[in-house]
Amino acid sequence: MGRESEPMSAYVDIDGVRLETLDWGGAGPPVVFLAGYANTPHFLDAVARSFTDRFRVLGLVRRAHGESGQPEDGYDIASLGDDIVRFFDAVGLKRASLVGHSFARDEMCYVAGTYPDQVTRLVFLDALYDMTDEDMKLFAGNPLLPVDPPPETFESVSAYCENFVARYPTYRRLRSARWSALWARARERTPSGRFRERIRPGTAQKLFEGRRAFRPDYSAIRCPVLAIFAFQDEDWSLPEDADGDLRMAMKEYIERFNFRFKRRCIERVRSEMAGVRIVEFENTSHYCFLDREADVLREMRRFL
Repeated sequence: MGRESEPMSAYVDIDGVRLETLDWGGAGPPVVFLAGYANTPHFLDAVARSFTDRFRVLGLVRRAHGESGQPEDGYDIASLGDDIVRFFDAVGLKRASLVGHSFARDEMCYVAGTYPDQVTRLVFLDALYDMTDEDMKLFAGNPLLPVDPPPETFESVSAYCENFVARYPTYRRLRSARWSALWARARERTPSGRFRERIRPGTAQKLFEGRRAFRPDYSAIRCPVLAIFAFQDEDWSLPEDADGDLRMAMKEYIERFNFRFKRRCIERVRSEMAGVRIVEFENTSHYCFLDREADVLREMRRFL
């Protein structure tokens, strides 16, 4: 990614915490992009840039991510959601549409439910999943052996990305120079010259504790919603050297996973969230806006 393709970066101060903001430009109703865990809205750059013809397009980098500050506290969903609203105030937005991936689900649900007058529309990019104890039992049946935790540091960002897709084959097809450049924003150089994740282990624990403690109330969301769900078959999860037995076991597991987990989540959204448009993509990754960019853009343009 060349520098000329990047949005303008600035900062806002929220109660002493410096949060990075991104501005792709454009004029019209505001749209704010939010990224998943350990990512920044730069991951959504191509999609965000495509809407500057009729929207003012912005992004907010949550605390502990990218170049934003990493304070000791403030990682519960209410605090993260309030950061978004305070960002609105800081840049003069009365209301905006929110587009978010993955981890951003809870922040978006909190803001839309708590500050309904400030949210125009919501776009969830493979984000509307809630996990029950039964789901955890289902996940434990994954036929792939548990992966070892990664080392704390790597000699390069490329080495980190190679390790990442080795541990999680489902992202192997996304491996590219662009993928490495995006993940570089989640790395920092240590004094020894190696690279480590910017989010420190204690902060990561607080982020996930905050998420586990929050149960979104879908019925409290009154604005129009677009919910995109991405489905994968077993080929996405198998290592390149998988034999026939592992392939069959993974096929059976993925079928159970899609039916018992993803279908349940979709039906909950359909039954509890008023005004929702649900779109399902087959054969695409969790980062559907990267490998199915044109399809995501088409659905978002219809909706926004």
